[in-house]
Amino acid sequence: MALPYNLGVTLSLAAKKLAQGNPRQIAAGKGVSWDSEKQEFILTSLNDTFRISYPGAAIGNEQGAPVDPHLQVLILHYLTGPAATLEGEWISFKELPGGIIYQQPFYGRAVLPLVRTFGPNPAGLIAAGTALAGRPVAHGDAAIELCPFPQLPVRLVIWAGDEEIPPSATILFDAAAATILATEDYAVLAEYLVKRLREQAGESRQPSSR
Repeated sequence: MALPYNLGVTLSLAAKKLAQGNPRQIAAGKGVSWDSEKQEFILTSLNDTFRISYPGAAIGNEQGAPVDPHLQVLILHYLTGPAATLEGEWISFKELPGGIIYQQPFYGRAVLPLVRTFGPNPAGLIAAGTALAGRPVAHGDAAIELCPFPQLPVRLVIWAGDEEIPPSATILFDAAAATILATEDYAVLAEYLVKRLREQAGESRQPSSR
């Protein structure tokens, strides 16, 4: 999916925005911890813990492994976005502002790999999702709710299909999602979550969307 932002520029702008914020207010509004002694935020994402320095916005994880720049952008956008109250209702990507424009590439890069990996094995979605600190929910033939950020749940749903109907899937967001991140961020986030699920299931290679 062609992303509508340049990673280097976007990271720089997001880092500057973080430095302008009040760290205690950010922590309280985003459900993250603030370590005043080390001057860093502590953010839980799936089964990972990230530390974000303030005001420098350097991001590291507890394993010391490099953090993908796309994920760094998402983390900073989450921290610097407005606080929001979740509505508890679920919407699809195309219901996000401008989402219908990106619907086809979104399907090819996020939904289709989800179907190909877990359509034949819905139980595998539950196994992979719970290993990433997700929780099973009653939806479709199998569904997992992941929390890539403390106050931002995402629901991934599989229908196994049968001899006449092929497997299908959907990725759902809280109805308040548009107030938390931009639509292009959700395209990146969904692809990241599916990649993590597939890696957990032992399928790290993403199939072609064609």
